Amino acid sequence: MGMAAGLLGCETFIALGDDYTQQCTTLTTVYRDADKDGEGNLHDPLTWCGDLPPEYVTNTLDCNDKSADVNTRASDDQCDGIDQDCDGKTDEDFPVLDCPIPINETESCPGRTACVGKDVLCYALFYYDADKDGIGSTPRIVDEPGTCAPPSAPEGGVWVQEGNDCDDTNPAIHPGAEEICDDGVDQNCNGTVGKVYLRQTFSQSVLNAGAAEARWFSGTNSGFVQAAPGGGECNGPEDDVTGTEDGNVVGVGLGACVPPGTSGELESPVVDTMGAPKLWLHFQEWIDFSPAGSFGAPPTVTLSVQQGAQRTTLLSLVKPGPTDTQPVPGWTEVKRELDTLAGPATSLVWSYESGDTAGWGGYAIDDVLLVDEACSVAP
Repeated sequence: MGMAAGLLGCETFIALGDDYTQQCTTLTTVYRDADKDGEGNLHDPLTWCGDLPPEYVTNTLDCNDKSADVNTRASDDQCDGIDQDCDGKTDEDFPVLDCPIPINETESCPGRTACVGKDVLCYALFYYDADKDGIGSTPRIVDEPGTCAPPSAPEGGVWVQEGNDCDDTNPAIHPGAEEICDDGVDQNCNGTVGKVYLRQTFSQSVLNAGAAEARWFSGTNSGFVQAAPGGGECNGPEDDVTGTEDGNVVGVGLGACVPPGTSGELESPVVDTMGAPKLWLHFQEWIDFSPAGSFGAPPTVTLSVQQGAQRTTLLSLVKPGPTDTQPVPGWTEVKRELDTLAGPATSLVWSYESGDTAGWGGYAIDDVLLVDEACSVAP
């Protein structure tokens, strides 16, 4: 009985019966939790049976039992040289922030903060630029704080202070580069490739010709005829037409002359744009080519997106006719991001209406592109 009575905590088992020594054959090692943070000190154990005594737990997670702020649940985000979360590392969660390093009174270079001991220091940040396009890919923090001197120049490349190049082997590919439409390459490193969902250049080669899926189709009561008017009337397809900047001529429908009191519309082929994260519309707009000396209200062109039975108006073009000093207005490039209009059956509709029963007028629309980002057509 003397041996059993020497076991701390077994007093709670004595009342269970005379054979209390058998009740104490299963012993537990508990650990001191002096700072009461729920985690015990491996180096302060106690053999025990029965209910846990005050300030003791069954785990050994604490690496500093003198501070309730130090335990495995803490965040090691202070630059104090203390391992707050007991993982064997110090201040690893201290935030890395941007910091400027002065070069002179007006200039500085970009840097990143680092916790060293209990000090927050600023180290210059450089990127290795292998293709020498001015934007690097692999980051490098210099060894000395507070200096803007770059590391030793690597063979074949240079150190720059702008990163995020998605292809450091090609100088034509980097953030800010010109995106080329429909070549499958992400030139500007934004995650899209300038995919073309719809393209139509209206030139003489596609006047009522070409594959069916490439044609635009006139609606009923169409007042569309070809090209610029001359002599107070619209020219027909066999007449001379006006050239565009890319050398093509204005084609049927989208190079339209509207006599007084007429209207109509033209619809593009139907395409699937479901995969587009965004949609951009590009086109060349030739403002108005009403004959000099025309009178009456100018015509209106409305651009819409058709998806099934739903039509969404995007924009309208209403311009006055040319003056004597501007008989032939020039081309204007339009690039517009469309609001979430991706869908499995998408088409563009250009609706045309004359201004009144007296006025001639016209618009030319050329080089129509529906793409997933603003991009340029390859030469």
